[in-house]
Amino acid sequence: MKRALLILAAAISTAYGQVDPREIVSQSIRNYERDWRAARTNWAYTQTDVTQSDGAQEVDVSEVIPLAGTPYERLVLKDGRPLTPAERRKEDRKYERVLAQREKETPSEREARIRKYENERAFVKDIPDAYNFKLLGEEVVDGRQVWVMEMTPRAGFTPSAPHGSMLGHIEGKLWIDKEDVQWAKAEAHVIDTIGIGWILARIVPGTRFTVEQTRVENGLWMPRHITIAGAAHVMMLFSKPIKEELTYTGYRKGGSVSAEKAP
Repeated sequence: MKRALLILAAAISTAYGQVDPREIVSQSIRNYERDWRAARTNWAYTQTDVTQSDGAQEVDVSEVIPLAGTPYERLVLKDGRPLTPAERRKEDRKYERVLAQREKETPSEREARIRKYENERAFVKDIPDAYNFKLLGEEVVDGRQVWVMEMTPRAGFTPSAPHGSMLGHIEGKLWIDKEDVQWAKAEAHVIDTIGIGWILARIVPGTRFTVEQTRVENGLWMPRHITIAGAAHVMMLFSKPIKEELTYTGYRKGGSVSAEKAP
């Protein structure tokens, strides 16, 4: 496997030894898609969600497991504390209801559910066509060599996937692991207002996103930390600060979640 990846890394260089930024990014997207599908079908993990709003902080911890083709999220800590017996029973009933629903699905119903879930992230496939890429150099992230890519929106881009149009309002940088051709880190910021729904909300310029990934096994990378900081105009009436951090730990293949066990 390692030899094959090294050969691939060599293949995305030109005959003159200069790397092709677009081809590197395209391969990293294919690898990202492969690993994301592995996560939704085979991997369980712990998710910690920290949100801050109006001076208050809320911390929720969930266990996420694959359940018939898409992840299922089960709350184990609420507002930083263990669930009460009533809250635990509510989570149990919710899980049992969803499990029963998925066990009764027809093949076409299951396919439609999985397709809907996949469509939420399908815009990632548009990234190679949505941007112009510039190789800024090489750095070391967590002891590993990475390429650093600058991303600027490309004029004339036509999205092919749901939500792809928002890419034209975002620019940023990618840190791509040279050995595995995987995202070690990504940073992006909004340069033009992004609409969500018809009048639901507008994400304002200056909002920033950071994604960090970790190598969980040979060649396989999963999210480790995501941060969002900025503001949105909600219902066109008021501005709401956005500050959220998501941390992912405890990756394990398969398995189930115990609501009795807090991370």
